[in-house]
Amino acid sequence: MFSPTYCIGGLLAVLAWHSHAQATQPDPSGANVVPPVTYQSPLHSYRGFEHQTPGDWREANATVGRIGGWQAYAAEVWEASQSQDDDADADIDNAADAGGDANPHQHH
Repeated sequence: MFSPTYCIGGLLAVLAWHSHAQATQPDPSGANVVPPVTYQSPLHSYRGFEHQTPGDWREANATVGRIGGWQAYAAEVWEASQSQDDDADADIDNAADAGGDANPHQHH
């Protein structure tokens, strides 16, 4: 039940713990000085949109016609994909030569 002796004892224990906790805190004016916080807005170095005038469309069309039209662009993409495929094939061959599985997921 309610006992004043236990209440006073509990209150004294809490006060003693609280005074001990305050005594063990480091001195705020000690050697651990926190540097001041500096803030720089991410918009500080923002450059706004600058309108660029488009080039002469006749000259652009002439350049595309000189290099071979859309087929030239398609050939560039095809050659790039072939070189990537060749690199992937070489990696698989090297793995097989090293004793590793050419396809480590083949059994899944």
